[in-house]
Amino acid sequence: MRIALLILPCLLCAEECNEDVALLQALQPGKPTETLNVTTPDPHDAQSVMGVRGNSVGDEKAFLSGLTTNVLMIVGVAFAFGMLRRFYPLVYSYNSLSELIPERVRPTETLCGWLWVGSKAETDDALIEAVGLDSVLMLDFISLCIQILMRVGVVGCCVLTPLHLFFGWGGPDVPSLSRLGMSNVIISHPWLYYVHGLFVAYVCWVVKSAVYTAQEGFLERRFKWLKRLPHPRSRTVMVEGIPEAFKSDEKVREFFGKALSLDVVEEVHLVKKTKHLEYLVSVRQKLADAKQQAEFQFEKEGERPTHHHVEVGKVPKKVDSIEFYAEEVKDTENSISEEYNKIMSAEGTANCDNAFVTFKTRKACEMAKELDFSSDADAWVISEPPALDMVRWSELRADNSTEMASELVGYACVFGLYAAFVPVCLSITNVANSIHMGVLQPLWASLAPTMGLTIFLSFLPTVLLLVIDNFYQLRSSSRAQEMLLQWYFWFQVIFVLLVTAVGNNFLAFCEDVAKSPFSVPHLLANQLPNATHFYMSYLVVQWSTHMINLLRYVNLAKFLGLRAIYPEEEAKKKAEPEDQDYYGFGSRSARWSINLLIGIVFGTLNPTIPLLALINFLICRVVYGYLIVVAETKKPDLGGNFWVMNLQL
Repeated sequence: MRIALLILPCLLCAEECNEDVALLQALQPGKPTETLNVTTPDPHDAQSVMGVRGNSVGDEKAFLSGLTTNVLMIVGVAFAFGMLRRFYPLVYSYNSLSELIPERVRPTETLCGWLWVGSKAETDDALIEAVGLDSVLMLDFISLCIQILMRVGVVGCCVLTPLHLFFGWGGPDVPSLSRLGMSNVIISHPWLYYVHGLFVAYVCWVVKSAVYTAQEGFLERRFKWLKRLPHPRSRTVMVEGIPEAFKSDEKVREFFGKALSLDVVEEVHLVKKTKHLEYLVSVRQKLADAKQQAEFQFEKEGERPTHHHVEVGKVPKKVDSIEFYAEEVKDTENSISEEYNKIMSAEGTANCDNAFVTFKTRKACEMAKELDFSSDADAWVISEPPALDMVRWSELRADNSTEMASELVGYACVFGLYAAFVPVCLSITNVANSIHMGVLQPLWASLAPTMGLTIFLSFLPTVLLLVIDNFYQLRSSSRAQEMLLQWYFWFQVIFVLLVTAVGNNFLAFCEDVAKSPFSVPHLLANQLPNATHFYMSYLVVQWSTHMINLLRYVNLAKFLGLRAIYPEEEAKKKAEPEDQDYYGFGSRSARWSINLLIGIVFGTLNPTIPLLALINFLICRVVYGYLIVVAETKKPDLGGNFWVMNLQL
């Protein structure tokens, strides 16, 4: 949201500066007075604007071709989904079949019965209990986007569109799609820039008021969520950076007793050095899975499965699979018990510098979160504990002394990704623009550049998470998703929103901005208006990508493959959840935020763009209203962290 509020005034101020320059040049001595009648620059002069094809005559055919294709694709996918959810209800309607969600949001069995789930998914305690507050807030964020774009788009189309069309004086050379936007307004227009100034102020007010109102509603839900937190999580904190002298349960208990009050701590659990123990547990899990698979095979075929077991230095022998794996599981459990006793008897030598501390009262827990216990920023760091299944135990055991160096390498990798991805992304659009497809050229011009950019950027979350997982000690998966949200959002700001301003050389762009920071508004104003047609097609392509996500084709493929080995219920469990790189909270939030910013920022340049973005989020409400509520498994709940980050960005 802050990005939109920063860019909008920049565009307006820079356009006014261009107007002043034109007037000054026209009034110079020796210049004929008729140069005051400055016309709009010919859009044909730059068929490619910094890697993105500029506005040109004939784009309306490409846009209509893309619009028609995407609408037909949406209809086709909707029909296919209506059939698939009948054949594979475990994949597409599990929460409804298991009665995990309120009855009012359960879809009917008709072909189109799923369409209304999103509109019925109103925020209440029952829905929050069923899918989690974070998931419900994702739907609320979509509703917030719809509200903002509705207010911006309707006013823009009713006020700016007729003014651009009839009073912009752009001339006959302006492309048809641009006649509705800023491109049809001549430089030095006597009064229309003032109208745009008022509209920019209106957009800023709409965004700010909508965000503040939505945040008030969120705070009520947040307080309720905090009150409902179960024990012991509600009275537990995660402590990082425990000094060497305090690495024992008794010392940590004594420290908080002196800092707060005596007998305030209920339990202390220091993280142990359990690398070998975790290895044994993973081995036991693999053996248990193999035993379970053999049992399922026996139930299915009626004959006990066998396999050849190979021991070092001995002849392979044929063994009963069920009995063999049962014995192996038992032996591994004995090894686990021995290793556990060994760790517990090691006392302080097995303790790490991180711990989970549970207090006897909620008051003491909240006091501990607010206090600074040391002048060293890395010692006695108190934070909210993540959900147990999101804790990254290997990172909690890691040595903090190497954390800073590892993070520096991570930042270098991210900057390298910025520098490397810009030319690649721009090359995709350049190659797509350079290919001529004959009769299919309008369709190609609409879909190829935007679809290529969309597909390429869809791999970026996986790359970013690889960097995050390998170079940052984040203690929990939730922190990784939060970092992914920030980085992926800024990547899209550069690659999607500001790709026309960045140009073909990211390093040169950074150098120019460093030399003259105040040139950024002029750069934005000169480049962004020339690419409105590209973003119109880009938003239309997003419609069909959301619908394709509805098919859950990856989960379906896993389910069909596992169903040949396991019963359907077990195959369903092993096929979940969906890939959290692309479909997780962080990645989804970043993509939705950038689509909203496109609608807001380019809404002053072409008032039809907010309406296209509005349709995008209406489709999102239908698609993700169904997926989150009916199909996807419940995720660990942070109580609104991603909502707050979305509004901050």
